[in-house]
Amino acid sequence: MKPRSFLNHKISRRKFFVPFIASGLAIGSYDILGMTNFLTGNRKSIRRFHASISAQGWEANPELPSILKNVGVTDIWMGAFFYGKWYRQPEDLRKMANHLQNEGFNVHLINVPLGHPGDALGMDENTDYLTTPPNHWKNSCTFDGEIYSGTSIHAPALSENRDALIKLGKSGFDSVFLDDDFRVARMPGQIGGCFCDDCRDEFLSTYGYGHSQWKDLIESVENRYPTQVLRSWVDYICDTETNMFNSLKDAVPEMQLGIMVMYLGAEKAGIALDQYGDVPFRVGEFMFDDQSFGVVKGKTDELFSVLFHRRFVEPDLAYSETTAFPSDALSAINIAAKLSISLISDVRNTMFMSGLNPFPMDYWEQLKPPMQKSAQIHEELAGHKPSGPLKHFWGWDNRLVGTDDPFSLFLALGIPFEVVEDITRDGWIFLSDEDARAVAAGRLKAKEKNLVIRNRAQVSGTHFIPLDEKMSDLMEFKQQIIPELKETPYVDGVSPAVFAWYPTANKALVWNVEESKQTFQIKRDGQLIRTVTVDGLDIELIST
Repeated sequence: MKPRSFLNHKISRRKFFVPFIASGLAIGSYDILGMTNFLTGNRKSIRRFHASISAQGWEANPELPSILKNVGVTDIWMGAFFYGKWYRQPEDLRKMANHLQNEGFNVHLINVPLGHPGDALGMDENTDYLTTPPNHWKNSCTFDGEIYSGTSIHAPALSENRDALIKLGKSGFDSVFLDDDFRVARMPGQIGGCFCDDCRDEFLSTYGYGHSQWKDLIESVENRYPTQVLRSWVDYICDTETNMFNSLKDAVPEMQLGIMVMYLGAEKAGIALDQYGDVPFRVGEFMFDDQSFGVVKGKTDELFSVLFHRRFVEPDLAYSETTAFPSDALSAINIAAKLSISLISDVRNTMFMSGLNPFPMDYWEQLKPPMQKSAQIHEELAGHKPSGPLKHFWGWDNRLVGTDDPFSLFLALGIPFEVVEDITRDGWIFLSDEDARAVAAGRLKAKEKNLVIRNRAQVSGTHFIPLDEKMSDLMEFKQQIIPELKETPYVDGVSPAVFAWYPTANKALVWNVEESKQTFQIKRDGQLIRTVTVDGLDIELIST
C-alpha cells in the first residue's frame, strides 16, 4: 500500500429466516433495489423503512410479515457470512429470499467481515459460537498488549470474505452490507488498529520508520496526542481497511457493497470517511436503550453523530441505526423519537434492528403513526439543510485522538444550528475538549471570540467562551445571545427543544426532547411568530 498524508489531505458502519446482529446494518442503493413505500402506494417516496428479522422471530411470530407490510416496511435483511462462518449457506439464503420476495419484500444480505469484540447478536447457548472468528483467524492486539477477537484485518480474513461474496453473487444476490462494524477499533473513542509484531513491522517498513518511532507511536496513542507518527498510523489503518473494501468490491462488481459506521466513527477507527461517499453508508448511533437515549444529552449526542456523518454521504445512500438492544430495552416511544433524528439530518433510509429477537409485537402499531408522519414531513424537507447561528463542528483532532464525547447539548437550546467543516467567523462554534486544545495549541485556527468550550477542557485564550455542559448554564448563554439573533427564529423560554430551521423551505422542525407535552413560542427579533404544542418526544413542522 502507498502511504498518503492526512496532513495534506482535506477530509471532507431453519426454518424461515436468519438471525441478525444488534448494531446491525442497512444496505443498497434505492435506485438499484427499486424500493417502494407501502405508505404512499407504488410511488417511490423519500423515506423508506427496513427491518432486520431473525429466524426465531419469524418462527415465533408467523404474523410478522403482514404486520411489517401494514406499517410500511419494504425491505428485509438476512444474515449470511458472520466472522468467517456461514450463518446460512447461499442456497438456503436464496430459498428464503425467494419466499420473502413472493411476500412482497425486497431482500438483501448482511455480512460481518471482521467480527465484533463482544456479543452484538444477543446470543444463546445454540448460537454463541458466532461471537468469535474461527480459530485459524488471527486475533487483534491493542497498543498495550491485550489480545482480543474481532475487528482485525489479517490473512485469511480478506480472502475468505472475498470467496463468500463471490458465492453470494452466484446465488443471485446483488447487495451486501459489511457490518458490525467494518472498523479496526474495539469501541467508540478508541484509537484502533492491530499493534501485533507483524503489523508493527509492516507499518515501520511502509513509512520508513525505525523502532524508536514505534515507541513514540505507543506513547502518542496512550496520551492521545496527534503526533506525526500517529497521523501516519491512522493513514496506515485507513489504507488497510479501504484496500480491503475495494478488494471486496472488485471481487463482485455486480454487487452493491455498503459500510456500517459506528457512533462518531472516523479515521482513528480505520474509517477514511471521505472514501465511502458513493456507497450505502450507515450513520453511527449508540443509544440502544431507554437509559441512554432517555436523557436529553443522549438524544443530542446521537443527533450530533448523525449530523457529522451526513457530511460525507448523500441522503439517499444514508441509513439509520434505529436499534434496540436487547430487543425491548428501547421503548416504542423512544424508537419513534429516533425517527426525528433521521428527519432532521435527511437520512432517507430507516433501519429497525433488535438483535436475534424482534421488537415486542405491540411496538409496530405504536410505530406506524410516527413512521407515517415522519415520511410525510420528509417529503417537504428533503434536500434542504438546517441553517443557523449555532455551529456543529467536529474537527480533525477528534477524528485522530478524540474520546467521542461531543459538546452536543447546545442542539437542544431551541436556537437554529448548522453543520460546518471549519471554524467560522460568524455564529457560535461548540467545541469538544480535543478541538479546544487544538485551538490552544495552534493546530486549529480561531478567527473570533465565538468558540464555546467546556470548563473541563482547561484551556485559556481570547477566543473561548467557557461553560459547563449543563442545560442551566446553556440557557443563561441563550439569553445572552438572543438579542444578536437578527432575523433568525428561535424557541423562546427555558424548556429544551431541538429547533431545526430550513430557510430555503421556509420551514422549521420543533422536536420536543422531553417526555411531557410542551407548548413552545417561536419568536423572531423578540416578536411572537408562532405557537406550537408538541407531544412528548414528538416533532412538528411549522412555517417560518
